[in-house]
Amino acid sequence: MAENNRRKYIRLSTVLPVEFFIADKNGKKITPWIQGFTHNIGKEGICLIVNDLWWGFWDKFNQDKNKIFLRIKLPFKKESLFLEATIKWKESKELKKFKQYGVGLEFITSKKKKAEKKKAGSIFRFAIFKKVVPAAVILILISFALFSSFLFWETNRLAEENRRLVSDHIEILQKNSFLSQSLEENKQAQEFLEKRKQQLDQKIASLEENIFNLKTEYQKLKGIRGKNQQQSLELTVLEEKLNQYNKQLDSLKRENEFLKEKIKEKEKAAVQIEEETQKIKEIKHQVRKKVIAGMYDWIKHRQNLIKGLVLSYEGDSSLKEVCFSYDQALAVFVFLNNGEIKRAERILDFYLQQINQSKKIYNAYFTDGGVFEYVLHSGPQVWIGLAALNYREMTKSKKYTKIAKEVGDFLIRMQDEEGGIFGGPKDSWYSTEHNLDAYAFFRLLYKQTGKRKYKEIADKIKRWISRYSYTKHKVPINRGKGDATIATDTYTWSVTALGPETLYSMGMDSEEILEFAEKNCKVTVNFEYNNRKIKVEGFDFAKMKHSARGGVISGEWTAQMILAYEVMADYFKQKDSKKYRKYLEKAYYYSNQLQKMMITSPSRAGRVEPCLPYASSPYVDTGHGWRTPRGRRTGSLASTAYFLIAYNGYNPLRGEFIEVSLKSENEK
Repeated sequence: MAENNRRKYIRLSTVLPVEFFIADKNGKKITPWIQGFTHNIGKEGICLIVNDLWWGFWDKFNQDKNKIFLRIKLPFKKESLFLEATIKWKESKELKKFKQYGVGLEFITSKKKKAEKKKAGSIFRFAIFKKVVPAAVILILISFALFSSFLFWETNRLAEENRRLVSDHIEILQKNSFLSQSLEENKQAQEFLEKRKQQLDQKIASLEENIFNLKTEYQKLKGIRGKNQQQSLELTVLEEKLNQYNKQLDSLKRENEFLKEKIKEKEKAAVQIEEETQKIKEIKHQVRKKVIAGMYDWIKHRQNLIKGLVLSYEGDSSLKEVCFSYDQALAVFVFLNNGEIKRAERILDFYLQQINQSKKIYNAYFTDGGVFEYVLHSGPQVWIGLAALNYREMTKSKKYTKIAKEVGDFLIRMQDEEGGIFGGPKDSWYSTEHNLDAYAFFRLLYKQTGKRKYKEIADKIKRWISRYSYTKHKVPINRGKGDATIATDTYTWSVTALGPETLYSMGMDSEEILEFAEKNCKVTVNFEYNNRKIKVEGFDFAKMKHSARGGVISGEWTAQMILAYEVMADYFKQKDSKKYRKYLEKAYYYSNQLQKMMITSPSRAGRVEPCLPYASSPYVDTGHGWRTPRGRRTGSLASTAYFLIAYNGYNPLRGEFIEVSLKSENEK
């Protein structure tokens, strides 16, 4: 019976200190308070253990006559629990140094005594807690250790995979460049051989005609009977000429046969190169898709999910928490292009909050929303405005129109009587770039609101640009009013902001603009990657002819040139197929060149995703008042984002996708 009772009530082995006294069936106390401890705890009772009971007390544990009153102190509870129990069984045993007594108790509870039930239940719950929690903690720690190990392994695997992806991509681009160069050299050699063969064919034909004439003359002279001395001499001369001509003809024919063989070799080589190029093209297509996806992930993983801002640089410790407003606008375009509207909204929400709190839109912030650069320039203001307008253009939502109107009011305050936009409230200089941005902004704002005043402002800015930025002198585009310094972005943004047709109406030729940029700003550099130098061609920040630093490729501004080429290809697609192909090939070429500068930036997410640096050289003077970031492996949001924008064929200055893009051409 006792054994059955033990099975019924003993559940969890838990030790708790217990104070108790024994009372008779009427509740009268018949022992003093005695100390013991629990051995097992069940839902409706406990096993009570007492060591060395006072003499005579053991007999008072009477199952039928007596009760036990308990006082139990649970950890983490201020007050002790008081419970009443009946005795169900008892036993004793001799240990080495003392005698131990065990008593099975059942709590006295009833439906009316809910408080007692609750107390009994709390003891059982604590026993469960004490029993389960250590095991659960151990399990959690083991799980955490296993998860951490898996995460560490997975992180390293992803990092290595991304490093290999970028390395493979660069190798493919290098091989593609080599094959393209080989094909071009082969083509030039073929053209030379063909031209030489044509010349030989003409010489052979001319020589054969001369031989035929000489033979005819020789036969006539030979047929004369009774030749005189003069005729005999002429006959001898003709024989010598015929021999010489025949020798020349043999030599020319041998050379001609040699050229034929060489041409065949070149044709065969061209076929092999083209086959190899096609194989590389197929591999490149698959790798490029992963690289483009990786670049987008790099931007996503740098967005602060609380404030919404995206880190501008990764790798330069002095800029590790900085988010430039211009860069945030580019991130908005990238998110919109990829259909991640919520991510774009997080950025715009931050700037809307600034406006709602009557704060200004500064040039740069920290990721936590604090101001990094207490400077107000028209350019960054315009781009945040353009981001809001592009959002509305793509989603049809007016949610952020307030940002655009606030930016518009700021720019109107910055406009002089002639229509030019000052650099900022505390600046007296003008920037062509800012004015091109402002023209594009007001043009789009007018399109969306229909308010004529915005069109009038845009037209006024365009007249200012025509008067002060565009010239017919040696430098076709000034950097600003009275500033003839060459800035590459003023050339690209002229094409993307105004468009070829508007430029023609202003007396500017978009083709000449880009040709000038190519002639003066195109550079070839040896870009350092993995302890080796890779030859890359792209565009400098300025004219580098007299620059002591040598050529430096701007990742962002080269991407802007790619977009300008796409705009030109789109413009000529229905007008001039030759020019369409020319500009599309330029876009392809510089896209491939720029991707050779791809790096794997140190990532907080640990994935070492692909991205582009701001420039081909760290910490050098751009020629426009700022230096490139420090570090050879510093990823740039501006460069990476603008490349993706150009790849997608999206023109943020007009709020539209263009028909011709690298993405659309690659997906054909």
